[in-house]
Amino acid sequence: MSNSLLDIWKLFSRKHFSPYKVYVRRDVKLVVCLNPKVGSTSFRSILVEGLKRHQMQPMRGRWWPMNETRRYMTAPLRDYIHAFRYPEQYEFHCFVRNPFSRAISAWNDKLVKGHHEGWPRSMVKLMPVIRRFAADHGLQGSDPEEVVSFDTFLHFVESLPEGKRNQHWDTQASVLHADVIDYDHIHQMETGFAQGVCQILAALGIDENWVEGVVGKPRNSSGKKDTSVLNDEIAERMIKLYKQDFVNFGYDEQSWRDL
Repeated sequence: MSNSLLDIWKLFSRKHFSPYKVYVRRDVKLVVCLNPKVGSTSFRSILVEGLKRHQMQPMRGRWWPMNETRRYMTAPLRDYIHAFRYPEQYEFHCFVRNPFSRAISAWNDKLVKGHHEGWPRSMVKLMPVIRRFAADHGLQGSDPEEVVSFDTFLHFVESLPEGKRNQHWDTQASVLHADVIDYDHIHQMETGFAQGVCQILAALGIDENWVEGVVGKPRNSSGKKDTSVLNDEIAERMIKLYKQDFVNFGYDEQSWRDL
């Protein structure tokens, strides 16, 4: 069933929708919705490397004011409209991650690492907001010299409505618009990332043996996740917070015990 232009406009107007996070190939009827903190940087890197290796041209020419990766990844507007108006004609893919691991990774990468190594651009304006929240609620982390604890981070995330949080720690269901996109293939990061990348790139005509050789090589890492922040109380709050992800993507609510 096709979607109306109004439906498409509503989707495109959402906080978490961005053409830079949706790879559309109208010629092979394929759509990949990328999910921050779930291998999106690695996927982009492998995809662009494969396209260049096979001498496939970017979808956007050099005159577009964007970097090379975005020129390869960004389709014309009419292709996005076509894909979401006639989704039954396309194969929709996404990658997901254990909700516990993803939230811890976001905290570690953006707040802990950022404190020690310099704030990433996405956090420059947000850190004063988080510190002010900590001060207002008597939580650890209000002092600029302190690393914001995971507990404070979690309180801050809990204070915001789903769909309005930072994309790195909002629910994956919200980031991936799972309420309106019926995915044909949901690849779990822990067990299906390599297979998913191979499947997608094979559909583009990229040599499968080459993909298999590069997909296992680490390309972007947030470092070892600190699972010591988890306990029964924290886990219960996270289960409530990320309920939609456990329901939609098949993760065990008690999986935190084995991380």
